[in-house]
Amino acid sequence: MGDELGDELVLRTAEDADVPAMAAIRAAESQSQALWEYRIGGYLQGTYSPQQALPERSCWVAVQGGELAGFVAGHRTVRFACDGELQWINVAQEFRGQGISTRLTDVMLSWFRQKNMNRICVNVGVDNTVARHLYARHGAVAMNDGWMEWRDLRQSAL
Repeated sequence: MGDELGDELVLRTAEDADVPAMAAIRAAESQSQALWEYRIGGYLQGTYSPQQALPERSCWVAVQGGELAGFVAGHRTVRFACDGELQWINVAQEFRGQGISTRLTDVMLSWFRQKNMNRICVNVGVDNTVARHLYARHGAVAMNDGWMEWRDLRQSAL
């Protein structure tokens, strides 16, 4: 089931076949393609989990013109007494500035809401101003230097 924006952007749940392209997007900014294929593939299969993550998780990809442009992933957690954690959100360099990160954030927050997860946390460095602004536009506030949170998704609109 996809959610379309205009004629070209489609949001759909991630599949195993998407892992190499997702890993390439992450590896363009840090670490290796092989490492990210292991982590992302394991995350989708439930064999790799971040600290205090619970099994329930979701991952969405944005496909534009047949090319994987970005992705977002999140899961249920007990970290920091949150209900959910936004794990990754990445958009390939050549697709940035088109609103894809906003659409990916929207779909992830909708999934958290559908699962009755209300307090959501996300790890984001104080120097990552682009991500911090994205999350703030969606209602997140600073929790500490390395984390932001949506204190209650029932109180914030999409």
